[in-house]
Amino acid sequence: MIASILILTEKVFVMFLMMGVGYICFKKRIITSRGAAQLTNLLLYIVGPCLIIAALQADSAGVSTGKILLTIFLFLAGMIATALVMQLLFRKQTKSRAGMLRYGAVYSNCGFMGLPLAQAVLGSAGVVYASACVVAFNLLTWTHGYLILGGAAGDRRQMLKKAMLNPGTVSFAVGLPLYALSIHLPAPLLQTLDSIGGMNTPLAMIVVGTYMAKLNLREIFSDREVRLITALRLFVVPMAFLLLLWLLRPDSDVMVTTALLMAAPVGVNAVLFAIKLGNDVQLACKMIALSTLLSIITMPVIAAMAQKLASAF
Repeated sequence: MIASILILTEKVFVMFLMMGVGYICFKKRIITSRGAAQLTNLLLYIVGPCLIIAALQADSAGVSTGKILLTIFLFLAGMIATALVMQLLFRKQTKSRAGMLRYGAVYSNCGFMGLPLAQAVLGSAGVVYASACVVAFNLLTWTHGYLILGGAAGDRRQMLKKAMLNPGTVSFAVGLPLYALSIHLPAPLLQTLDSIGGMNTPLAMIVVGTYMAKLNLREIFSDREVRLITALRLFVVPMAFLLLLWLLRPDSDVMVTTALLMAAPVGVNAVLFAIKLGNDVQLACKMIALSTLLSIITMPVIAAMAQKLASAF
């Protein structure tokens, strides 16, 4: 187990070095706020979808449509259970602040942080299962997440549209039938998708680094509730989810991937929603920054524990 933790820590540390590149680029004005927003759109609309479709074209041994659907169910169940428990907390806070704190505890950075790490740990199979988790994430974040952060309940059409027609869900919907029917794309097209998808990890980490460069680290550590959310997001929620996985005993790769993504830091969508809905952007940035900094310690531990449990089945 110690060896697994060291290997995973090294992979996470490499990702943090990439974040450092983004941090320096922002501080030196190589990348501006506008540039970071454009890179985020590039990731969401081009790079991420290319990675998902290319991964579903790979010959991933042991991956089946049934296991992919199970992954979606498990990750969705984990988030829903967490959301129900979080409704019992932060009742003394204002509605908007309570919503942001609850969002931070429920929704992980499964796309920008989880997916690249799943790829590093498990290869193409990890990307396939992580993509399924992203689908579950998108379904819930654009419904429950949107509402608790101040979205109008009357915007049901917009919520459902975003939940079903976002880039991650659409690319998964394109790639899964091709995978299930063993339909292979032409080599030049697949090579193009694979090459663009290969930019996902460094580009995502550089973008996260630019967000972190905007914050005062002293302010991040001084907020008691931000520290609480970080503990919930990085330790309490993943450990409870591991217990659920131990009881259900799914496939080992499914178990490791879902546990890893559930252990990811607070999702970047917290900032995007805060800007869109007029919620507390500063609080969202603090939660993302502190949880991301500390995830270098917690994510390898959770992943190694999941590997240990899976090997004992």
